[in-house]
Amino acid sequence: MNLTPDLKQAVERAGDEPVRLEDPETHLAYVLVKEEDYRKLREAFGVEKVDPSFFEFGEFVPLDER
Repeated sequence: MNLTPDLKQAVERAGDEPVRLEDPETHLAYVLVKEEDYRKLREAFGVEKVDPSFFEFGEFVPLDER
C-alpha cells in the first residue's frame, strides 16, 4: 500500500510526530508512525514477533478468546 498525496502531505507536515487518521465511517482512530519508530517501540517493549492477525482484514478477535 502506498501513501496517497494527502497522506504524504500530512506526514511531511507532522515531521517527527505520528499522524492520526480517522475512519469517517466507523470513527476509529489509527496512528501512522515511521517504520523506524515502530521498530524502536517494538524493541523497547521486547516484542520479537508480530502476530500476523494484526495485518489481516476482518473482525478482530483477541488471542485469549480464540
